[in-house]
Amino acid sequence: MYPYYYSPCQPPYYYPSAPYPYYAQNYRTFPSVDPSKFIVSAKEMEGLMTNASKLLAKMAESRQFSYNIMTAAQESNQAKVESLIQSTGINNIPKVTYNPDGLRLIFEAKGDTNTSLALRLRWT
Repeated sequence: MYPYYYSPCQPPYYYPSAPYPYYAQNYRTFPSVDPSKFIVSAKEMEGLMTNASKLLAKMAESRQFSYNIMTAAQESNQAKVESLIQSTGINNIPKVTYNPDGLRLIFEAKGDTNTSLALRLRWT
């Protein structure tokens, strides 16, 4: 006898159970894998992380540098914030946005892989 679903509001509904191999089959086909673009993206990300690491190290070790960035951001002086970040010697300048809670930095690779690295730093 087939298994059934019983509800007090409806008459029992009988449904046939399919054999196990029916569920085990994979009907989806996947395209062949080509990791070349993935590898390029990973190499670009290494460069972004190097730049981000250098900037974060400067922020972490220099209280005056961090103070200057926070002050310029609170005064909405975008040019000053960007010049301070550029003064660290990184070669990939991030897009900088800030709000009363902190700073957001988005490093984007220059290639066509659309690789980016986003950092959020809080000060409140």
